[in-house]
Amino acid sequence: MNNRRAILFLILANLLWSGNFLAGRLLRISMGPFTLNGIRWAISSLILVWLVRRRGESLPLLQQWRPFLLLGLVGMFLFSSLTYWGLTLVGAGEAGLLSGLTPVAVLVAGFVIAKDRVHPLQWVMVLVSVCGELLLLHHKGAGGLVSGSLFGAILLLLAALSWGVYTALGRRYRVRFSPLVMTAGAAVWGAVPSLLLGSWDLTEHPLLLNVASISALLYVSTFASVLAFVVWSAGVNIIGSATAAPFMNLLPVFTAVLAVLLLHERLGAYQVGGGLVIIAGAIGSSLFRANPRTVLSET
Repeated sequence: MNNRRAILFLILANLLWSGNFLAGRLLRISMGPFTLNGIRWAISSLILVWLVRRRGESLPLLQQWRPFLLLGLVGMFLFSSLTYWGLTLVGAGEAGLLSGLTPVAVLVAGFVIAKDRVHPLQWVMVLVSVCGELLLLHHKGAGGLVSGSLFGAILLLLAALSWGVYTALGRRYRVRFSPLVMTAGAAVWGAVPSLLLGSWDLTEHPLLLNVASISALLYVSTFASVLAFVVWSAGVNIIGSATAAPFMNLLPVFTAVLAVLLLHERLGAYQVGGGLVIIAGAIGSSLFRANPRTVLSET
């Protein structure tokens, strides 16, 4: 029964995260991407701090400002800013497929930063995913010049790499902080530069708020940020990181399907083919592990 509940938690977390891509795509007409990111993490950080306090844990925001600031800059500021910026240029469905590179980015960053051992077959699977990315990028760049959608795709790939670095850094600090405390601290410090850049962005892209945009904004600040983290952590705590890691491959699938069903986006054969190659490489990289440490960290 516990395993079934854990699986449901992990599936729900990825479903909630996929909604972040859809909401980010919808909100591009209501506010600038950096304004969205600033508001998102301002709200999310307050909720996360409240959760930490409610659980009776200590949150040393000032004493441990260096690791929290580093995590916040890479994870909340850089990763989310690049994601929302990319979504102004690329459809949510394709953005979700591009996010399939994230598990591979985590693997590579873990090898470089956390010194994780990597099975030789994992490197083969990394190359498979890279071939999928090249398939998407080659089609976008077929016109010769870097188009807006190609630039958006590159931004999303950089976002995936940022998340890989954030995850690897999190491995370094997980002996010092609980997952909730680490996320809350990073969210608070990440909200600072996010709000600063968002304030500038507000002068370039005024807010156009309505019921739909406010609802989407609240979604990314609560369900896609806080609730997704809570249910993911609960699932990981039950079945462990190694077993939970492959569930991250559901994210690009959920996002692509929901984008087609809810946003009525159309995915071409090259997009679906490239996405499938990316996902296949990511799944393969999770099947061949050199040791239990080479896994996705809790997100």
